[in-house]
Amino acid sequence: MKNLKSLLWVTLLVSLLTAGTVAADDFFVSTIGVDTEDRDGRTKDTAWASLAYACDRVEPGDHAIHILPGEYVATRTAYPKNGVAIVGRKPHGKDVTRIIASKEWDLPELQDYKDDKGRSEYLIAAVARKPSGEWVPPQDLTINSLELCSHPEHRITGAVYIRDGTNIELKHLNVHDFRWNGLRVEHSKNLTIEHCRVKDASMQRLPNREGGLIRTRWIKHSRIHHNRLIAKDVTGYGYKGGGHRDVRFDHNFVDTEYFAFESPFEHELGVEIDHNYLTRCISIPKYFQKDPEEEGYDYSFRIHHNYLTDSYTVEGPRGYLEFDHNWVHVEKTGGRIYTHHGAKSRGPIRIHHNVIENVDRNLVWMNEGLVENMFVLNNTVFCADAGKRSGVLLSSWTAERLNNWVCKNNIVVAAWSQPRRVHPTKRGVPEKITAKSNLFINFRDVPAGNFTQADPGLMREGDKPAPFYLPRNAESFVVDRGVDVGLPFEGEAPDLGAFEFGGEPWELEGIPRP
Repeated sequence: MKNLKSLLWVTLLVSLLTAGTVAADDFFVSTIGVDTEDRDGRTKDTAWASLAYACDRVEPGDHAIHILPGEYVATRTAYPKNGVAIVGRKPHGKDVTRIIASKEWDLPELQDYKDDKGRSEYLIAAVARKPSGEWVPPQDLTINSLELCSHPEHRITGAVYIRDGTNIELKHLNVHDFRWNGLRVEHSKNLTIEHCRVKDASMQRLPNREGGLIRTRWIKHSRIHHNRLIAKDVTGYGYKGGGHRDVRFDHNFVDTEYFAFESPFEHELGVEIDHNYLTRCISIPKYFQKDPEEEGYDYSFRIHHNYLTDSYTVEGPRGYLEFDHNWVHVEKTGGRIYTHHGAKSRGPIRIHHNVIENVDRNLVWMNEGLVENMFVLNNTVFCADAGKRSGVLLSSWTAERLNNWVCKNNIVVAAWSQPRRVHPTKRGVPEKITAKSNLFINFRDVPAGNFTQADPGLMREGDKPAPFYLPRNAESFVVDRGVDVGLPFEGEAPDLGAFEFGGEPWELEGIPRP
C-alpha cells in the first residue's frame, strides 16, 4: 500500500509539472505545402504553405518551424508563439529560404516609432498576447537563416518587430528593401542580433525622424554583433537606438550615407561600442546624462577599439563618456572629431589612447552651451592641411562655454604646410584649459610646460596603428615624458601618445572589412 501511495504521488507530481505543456516538435513549411486543417505540418509531406499559417497552428513550446528552401510570398504578418524557433535553410545563395512581402500588401500611413500599431506591417512580429485572460509577453524566440524582403517598388514597413520580449535571437538574416526598419526591437531584454545583413531597409522618413536598418528602444542585457548594415545613396541610419542598459554593439560593419550609430536624448547606462568599422558619425547627444554609478555601471558609453573614417566622428554632448583605443582615419573633410552642439554637459568626457589621422577642422569643438570636465589624454594625433576650414585643436569661442578641460601626454603634429594653435588665445579660454606635458609639433603659441621637439621617434613603418605609431626604441623622445593621469603605464612615467614602449600594444582584431 505504501508503494502504491508513492506511485500515485509521483504520477500526480508529473501531471502537475507537465500540465499545459506541449512536447517539443518539428514542423515544416514548403513551397508545395498547403494551408489546410487536414495537415499537421509535422512532416515534409504534410507541410504547410506559409509561415503565418504555421505560426497560427503551432502552440507555445520548444518547437521549431523549418521553412524549406524556396520563395514564399507573404500576404500577412506571422505571429510566432513563445518558445518557437523559425529556421530557414540559408539567408542567401543556393538553397535560400526567401520570404517576400506580396505586392498587394496594404501600405497604410507610416507609423511613428512611438506607436506600435504598425506591427501588422512587418513580415514577422512578436508582441504581448492575451490567450487566456492574462497578457503573455514574447520570450524564447529564435529567427534564423532567412532572407526577408519586400519589393523595391512596394516596400512594406519592416521585416521583424519585437516588443516586450525576453531571450530573443535574430541571426543569419538577409534583410533588405523595407521602408522604415529592417529589424525593430523595443522594451526587451536578453536580445541577440548577430550575423545579419541589413541593406536599404530604411528608405522612407517621417518629418524630423529617421528610421534605422536596426532599431532598438529601451533594451537591456543585450548584444548586437557581427552584422553588416549598408545603406548607400539612400536615407536611413545604420543603427538607431535609445534608452539602453548593459548593451554591447560590436564587430559590426556599418556603411551608410547618414549616421552609422545614433542613440540620442535618452539616458544610457553601460553601452559598449567596440571593434566596429563605421564610415559615419556616432551620434549620442544627451545633456545632463544620469550618473551610471547610480545603477552600477562605469560609463554611459564606452567607444573603443573601432576603426572610424568620418571626420564628424562623435556628436555630443554626452557625459560619462569614454572614447579610447580607436583608430580614426579621417577620409572626409569638414568635420571635427568630438563635437558639442548646445545644451550642457557636466562630463566627464575622457578621450584617450586613440590614434587619429587627418584631423580636418578641430579635435574638440565646442558650440553654444557648456562642457565641463573634458580630458584629452595620451592620444597620437596628426592634422591635415585643411585650408580655410582649419581651426585650433581645442576650440571654444568663450570661457563661459567650458570648464576644467585637461590636455596631457598627447603627441599632436600639424601639417608642415599649415601650422596650428592649441586653443584660442583670447576671451578667457586659456585659463579654462590645462595643456601640459604634450608634444606639439608645428604649433604656434604653445603653452608653457609642453614640448616642441621635431622628431617624436616613432616607428613610422609596418601596419597601422601598431607598430606604425609605437615608439621606435627606448631613446625615442616620447618615452617617459608624460605625467601620471591615473591611466596604466610602463616604465618610470607615462610615454606620450597612444602606445607605451615595452607594453603590449593595443590592436584592432576581428573588425569586419568592406
